[in-house]
Amino acid sequence: SYTRGLPAGLAEVEMIERAREKRAWEKTLPPVDDVSQLSKRRAMMEELERKEWVIREREIEKLQQVRLQVLKQILEKREEDNNNTNTERLNAIWSKKQVAKDAKFKKMRTENIKALRKLSADRENVEGKLSRRNVVSDYSSFASQVYAPQTRVGVFLDRGSELYNVKNRYLNTYEGLLELENSLPDYVTQPRIKLPNLIAGKGGAKKRFEKRLKELDDTADLIKLEKEKQFEVPAPPRFLQKVVRPPPRPPTPSVDTPSEEDEKRELAVIFLQQLLRGRAIQNMMQEGKEKRMELIDELRSTEALKPEAEKLNKEAKKAARAVQRKQRMMHHKENLANEMLEGMGGKNIGQMADFLSKELVRLQEEQRIHAFALLAERKRRMREAEESGKRQVEERRRIEEDEIW
Repeated sequence: SYTRGLPAGLAEVEMIERAREKRAWEKTLPPVDDVSQLSKRRAMMEELERKEWVIREREIEKLQQVRLQVLKQILEKREEDNNNTNTERLNAIWSKKQVAKDAKFKKMRTENIKALRKLSADRENVEGKLSRRNVVSDYSSFASQVYAPQTRVGVFLDRGSELYNVKNRYLNTYEGLLELENSLPDYVTQPRIKLPNLIAGKGGAKKRFEKRLKELDDTADLIKLEKEKQFEVPAPPRFLQKVVRPPPRPPTPSVDTPSEEDEKRELAVIFLQQLLRGRAIQNMMQEGKEKRMELIDELRSTEALKPEAEKLNKEAKKAARAVQRKQRMMHHKENLANEMLEGMGGKNIGQMADFLSKELVRLQEEQRIHAFALLAERKRRMREAEESGKRQVEERRRIEEDEIW
């Protein structure tokens, strides 16, 4: 059927061709009961076995190529992911460096401006004399700190300006606006304009105005009537209308009613035609089936080999996934081992550096104490020498005094 092996692909066609060749080869084999041709039969079978092994090796190579292609795609995807991760990391570091650079530049500009202000202030007061504030000049100049204080001095003009903002429910919300609109009187939302009374007073002026107004109204009515007469359509006569008669209808066609015997004969002929057409189609299908019977049998025989190929493909995919999983695990283990080694190495290096720094401090202290001990020993010997000299002088003086007395 269509879903079970049909239409045949390139691999199925190759298998069919090999099966045909094998059948043709089996027909050329010498018979088994012929003892004189057993060696020839064995040689032919060994040659066929070698050919089958070559074909099997080619299939294995194709499977290996598919597996290598899958591994190549996986490695390319991993490389792409690593590149994307590195790019994102570099972009993050670059953005941080840019922010730090902007902050540093801003700080340098601020310090530069501050230094320039200090230099300008020192230039104005070269001798370094203290000058008191001149209140009169401050209030007479509109550019002084009294009228235009500077923000860098510590004066913020808009400090506390949010206290003067109007926060009203009727102005900040739509419902408040509707409520405010409903609460207003009609003369606010619907103003009425009252024309002023242009005619002041009584007498001839009022009469003349009314007469002039009446003349203008009459003139406007006449103009309007003239316009209506120009576009007026004359009314048709009421009783003198021509009645149009519709055309006569054509005669209705009629068909002769066939006899009952003719109808039965026609139905029998139609049924016989259907039977003949159906039988012809069945014969064509049977002939096509007999012509392709060998191909159908081969396809049925190769249908049993399809699950084995699918099984091999599945096993190849499973093996590739297992290798990929194993590689990921090995990579993860290597990363963990590297992290542990780096941590242990850093810890050992830190401990060694700490020990060396402490030993250096101890040696320096020991040398300093040894120097102090040498200085004390020298001082002690000098004092002993002085004391021995004084003692000898005293003893000599005592001997002299004893001799005198």
